[in-house]
Amino acid sequence: MFIIKRISLIIVIGLVAVISYSNSFNGPFHFDDLPFIAENQTIRDVGDIGAIWKGVLPQHSRFVVFYTFALNYHFHKLDVFGYHVSNLVIHIISSLLVWWFVALLIDSPGINDERIVKNKHNISFFAALLFVCHPVQTQAVVYISQRFASLATMFYLLAICMYLHARGIRSRSKIVWFVGSSFAALLSMFTKEIAITIPIMLLVIEIMLLNPQMSIKDQLLLITRNNRWVYCFLILIFLLIIPQQFDFSIKSQLFSEKISNSHDGDVITFASYFVTQFRVAMTFIRLLFIPIYQNVDYDFVLSKSIFEPAAFFSFLAFILILGFGIFYRSKNLLVSFGIIWIFVTFLPNFIPRADVIFEHKLYLISVGFYIVVVTMLFKLIKDPKIVILILCLLTIAYSKLTYQRNKVWNSEVSLWEDIAKKSPKKWRVHYNLGSEYSILGKNELALRSINESIRLNPVNADSYNNRGNIYARTGMYAQALRNYDKAIEFDSKNAKAFNNRGSIYRIKGMFDLALADYDQSIRLDENYAFAYYNRSIILKIKGDHAKAYADAIKAKMLGRNIENSYLNELKDKSQQ
Repeated sequence: MFIIKRISLIIVIGLVAVISYSNSFNGPFHFDDLPFIAENQTIRDVGDIGAIWKGVLPQHSRFVVFYTFALNYHFHKLDVFGYHVSNLVIHIISSLLVWWFVALLIDSPGINDERIVKNKHNISFFAALLFVCHPVQTQAVVYISQRFASLATMFYLLAICMYLHARGIRSRSKIVWFVGSSFAALLSMFTKEIAITIPIMLLVIEIMLLNPQMSIKDQLLLITRNNRWVYCFLILIFLLIIPQQFDFSIKSQLFSEKISNSHDGDVITFASYFVTQFRVAMTFIRLLFIPIYQNVDYDFVLSKSIFEPAAFFSFLAFILILGFGIFYRSKNLLVSFGIIWIFVTFLPNFIPRADVIFEHKLYLISVGFYIVVVTMLFKLIKDPKIVILILCLLTIAYSKLTYQRNKVWNSEVSLWEDIAKKSPKKWRVHYNLGSEYSILGKNELALRSINESIRLNPVNADSYNNRGNIYARTGMYAQALRNYDKAIEFDSKNAKAFNNRGSIYRIKGMFDLALADYDQSIRLDENYAFAYYNRSIILKIKGDHAKAYADAIKAKMLGRNIENSYLNELKDKSQQ
């Protein structure tokens, strides 16, 4: 009966996940999906491990995910359905690991609260259920490339679950579980660097839950006196080798300045980034409690000083919550652990990145939140039936919000429209929205968005080039020419702008100027197929059919779709 009940609950988690994400399976590739999947030649052969290992990134820290992309490409090519199904399966497995993880925590020697132990199965199940349906997880599930976050979390949880399970075994088979835990941790690290906190989390578990009555000093001595030193040795190797494999440099990672992608004009330093992360932490907590106003591309201003009001009060709240988690240990150890989990898994966020905030970073962090919320409800409300009703209603609400949030990801236009509403002062948002409108032929909307992009950033060459394309498409050649001139003025190495200006000169019959621009475009980008094709047209007009044929062949080799009749015509005339 118990097994049947457990299988039924697993099916419930799977059904809730499928229903919540049922409208996400046909969402297109977004953002990094293009270079990492759609345009990534290194994942085209699942058997070419060397190419996948080399990858499109300078370090190997994402090898495991890229291998799963190669598997997806092997079976599904570029059909997004298979990629989305894979992401959802990973999400469901992660939720089941949350279930196992919480159950193992409650079984640990440190948890002796009668009400919590009595409700072990309810607490672990509902923590997993909230994890699987919470709308804050959408970015890690629907955004295909953020398999980095979901898969790393899956292996992270597996490593800790296997460790906890091994700690409860007295036979020699525990060694197998310890080695399995180490291997899972290694897979997590080669998926995403967030796994670097696994050793810290294991130490927290040892101190708080497995030996709660012992001092830290005594626990460290105990570790050295039994077989756990083997595992600690593996962890030490893990900490020393992996950062080197990632090409991690303290100087470049922590102390080099970066241009912020999160707010136009901001320059990231270690100090400003560190201070800003306290505000990011409060935003994350707000999203967990009130999952509305989600945003893929936040306009998040850097804090220059800890004494700025927003930064100071966020820092104060951060310290108070952490302090509460530590001192609440004597009253409710599981809640205390959940809070500590949030803070430990948040630590990698203090390493500076160009993007100050991303919601997918909450995927691993949120596990602690579900532990805290579900445990507190069962602790504060005596009647379990009332708690179960509340959590069921919360599951329904979260699932509906997740379903609604998925709609934003259904197209590039819907995604950028949503971002533009929430980050209206970011020029790149309007630029990208205008580009998507332009692709769909919505020229008026495209022009409006590109104009706003130029208003916010009047020196971006790509914006002028894009506006020139819109004018050219609508026959406004004089305006198009002025915009291409502007694009070249701000970026003299913009191959696309030279190519596009050359096309306007060609339309106007100014063939020598057109040829000069096509030549320059090819000098700037030797693999630009459109420029070769356009130069071929000019050379044909000028009667140089041999060179025109050579350019047309080159353009076709680079991927330009060229009619065979055009190639045959040039070939015949070049041989006359």
